[in-house]
Amino acid sequence: MKKAKILENLSLKILAVFISILLWLIVINVSDPVSDTSYSDIPLTVVNADSITSQGKVYDITSDDTVSISVSAKRSILDSLGKDNFKAIVDLSQYNENTGLVPVRIESNKYNDQIDSMKSKTENVAVSVEDKLAKQFVITPVITGEPEEGYVTGDVTTAENIIRISGAQSVVSAIKKVTAEVSVAGLSNSINTSVDLRLYDENGDLIKDTNLTKNISTVAVSVQILATKELPLKFNYSGEPAEGYCVSGELTSDVESVMVAGRASVLSSMSVLEVAAAAVNVDGMSQTTKVPVTIARYLPEGISLISEDVETVNVTVPIERIITNTYTLDKKNITMQNLPDTLEAEILGASDTIDVDLTGIASVMNSVGVRSLTLKATVDWEKYMEEAELADLSAGTYRVTLTFALPDGVSVDRDITISVRLTDIEEE
Repeated sequence: MKKAKILENLSLKILAVFISILLWLIVINVSDPVSDTSYSDIPLTVVNADSITSQGKVYDITSDDTVSISVSAKRSILDSLGKDNFKAIVDLSQYNENTGLVPVRIESNKYNDQIDSMKSKTENVAVSVEDKLAKQFVITPVITGEPEEGYVTGDVTTAENIIRISGAQSVVSAIKKVTAEVSVAGLSNSINTSVDLRLYDENGDLIKDTNLTKNISTVAVSVQILATKELPLKFNYSGEPAEGYCVSGELTSDVESVMVAGRASVLSSMSVLEVAAAAVNVDGMSQTTKVPVTIARYLPEGISLISEDVETVNVTVPIERIITNTYTLDKKNITMQNLPDTLEAEILGASDTIDVDLTGIASVMNSVGVRSLTLKATVDWEKYMEEAELADLSAGTYRVTLTFALPDGVSVDRDITISVRLTDIEEE
């Protein structure tokens, strides 16, 4: 009986259930419909990179590193989702060697099973795969700009001078120079700083290094800033010219002064750059000679030449022959100096003249003034008493040395002595 009631109008009951479900679906879809939305700039996330790197290769995504995606889901689901809930997966295990492409897979970390669809508008990304290359490069410090006027750049050192770089063979092999660039514009003091390292190709173009692995990316650089000063040159010499010759004057060079650099405290005490005698050896010279001198070898510690153009100068050594001529001294041209008023002097000897040999360089000895020279001499009694350790003079005979008034560059070949008799002056 009950079964008959259940089966009664069964088709109408089934139709009612179907209509109810249909109405429920209609209501649900009207109140919470399925919608589409898009998100842009979803960063690519690489997985399974070891499928490439384990083969000694490197990869580079040559497409954009972000994608736009479209998501389809009920409005209530979409309203609770955002850009940060999605990932754009690039699975390198699916790399196609023939096309160089890898498909992009979109994943959600929320309502993953309630999202109807999520797709990348970029279906595949291009991936470049190359053999890996590792090389070492010397770090070259590069100075830009000019220090303050009156200063120059001195020593430049880096804390490390080698960088190790690895990456795609085509990129690493293109690197020709690695620099650490420091600006010294307007500086007057030394600096220590840290700078980024830059990579350049053979054309001097900067290489982007975003996909390269480096053991260091910055380096500490020390730059010395030195004061400058112009100093006149002064030369000394060592050795002896050939017999019968002498150095007849100051040594000169084709460069009179040089610009040097050093610490301001050191330069302030220097007024001349004196080159050591070892730089010019005159042994055996018998004529004026030019000697090349490398200035840098004889600079004081901490001082350097600014210009390399004057690193070597030609020093002129004036050499002249020494000659000896005999002159006659008339006794009447001998003057007594500082003789006490109580004494009078008489020069002894039968001859009224004395022969005197004078020596000097040829150019002086042959000059008109020396050839026609009238010799004059003096006896300085005060000097004689000092040398003889006498408290006073008394009458007697003395052997004294003459002093001559001679032109520059002329000397007496040997001391000339005379005998002088001193007598008391009788009072009247």
